[in-house]
Amino acid sequence: MDKIYLRVRCLDTNKIAELDKIEDGIKRGDLIVAETEKGEDVVRFIGFSKEKIPGVPVYKFKRKLTEKDRKALLRNEEESKKAFGICKKYIKKHNLNMHLIKAYVPLDASKVFFYYVAENRVDFRALVRDLAKVFKRRIEMRQIGVRDAVQMMGWIGLCGNVPCCVRYIDTFESISLKDIEQQNLPLSPAKFTGPCGRLMCCLAYERENYTVRTMLPEQGTLICINKKEYVVKDIDIFKNRLILKDEKTGKDIEFDFGEILPSDYDKILESMAQCHRRCVRQEAERENEIMLNLQESP
Repeated sequence: MDKIYLRVRCLDTNKIAELDKIEDGIKRGDLIVAETEKGEDVVRFIGFSKEKIPGVPVYKFKRKLTEKDRKALLRNEEESKKAFGICKKYIKKHNLNMHLIKAYVPLDASKVFFYYVAENRVDFRALVRDLAKVFKRRIEMRQIGVRDAVQMMGWIGLCGNVPCCVRYIDTFESISLKDIEQQNLPLSPAKFTGPCGRLMCCLAYERENYTVRTMLPEQGTLICINKKEYVVKDIDIFKNRLILKDEKTGKDIEFDFGEILPSDYDKILESMAQCHRRCVRQEAERENEIMLNLQESP
């Protein structure tokens, strides 16, 4: 029997985590109390899954949210709003180059978490000392990426919908300009940039469909099939068809990919897809490094 994984979503970061167990009667969307890395906190149960997400934390189930917990949650939300304003003032006081995204007080109120975005490392030791004097508890500063910030706070994407990272994405994939090129999209990154300023995550959804293009000749290429010469006119990825133009008659002729590629090309494609994911990740890392160098240069 397949193992079932229990999925929950954190209220502060909107990140996905797993739960070790659950009580009967708890439904999708219910708030529950769990032991997390932030201490005892409230998370939202979002359902069951047969797939394991690599690297996500597993929280210990404590109880379904009680009325006492609900009052504490509302009280902490108000305190978090005040903490956000106070932290902003101290950031300005210390002239720190950081953008505060959110302040968060977990259910047990043992700590106050501050999430921020910064291009470089920030020395916030003096800031933490001032905040600790105000709140009389442990202060944790957590630097996050711009994609995490959008996932945390929400936004509207170019498509007019809430970004995928807010709705359901478990982990971020590396996206490269190579994804735009392979999908025959206009090489204009501005048209495919999400609210985070990075290339849109949805470019990865079609990635494996286009891997087969690397096994096929480019458009305009002259090829020979059964001793006849053809020019590659078009490649229809979704119908698995190669449209060729007969050089002599000028007529178009279609071939199924299976008629041209090796019989086990689907297995080859799977191996190529895995390799492509690694290449895209490396390409995206190089592009991010170039962008950072451009931003830092005078």
